Amino acid sequence: MFDEVRVYDGIAERTGTVVDRETVRGSKVVCYTVSELTRRVRRDGDGTFYLATEAWPENTERIDLNTKWTTMG
Repeated sequence: MFDEVRVYDGIAERTGTVVDRETVRGSKVVCYTVSELTRRVRRDGDGTFYLATEAWPENTERIDLNTKWTTMG
């Protein structure tokens, strides 16, 4: 399953629409991780993307994709 995610000005928010794999098969806006979503937004700009449902962080309404990520360890 994939959540529809809208990105505007580097802020990602879920729209509430959930689609299955068959619906997005072959689409270039499918992301399996938040890192992949971040790379695509930096490359392609704002828009609508589909992110794997299990990849969205729990208890989070929006993700700032412009924030510098820090490595663990």
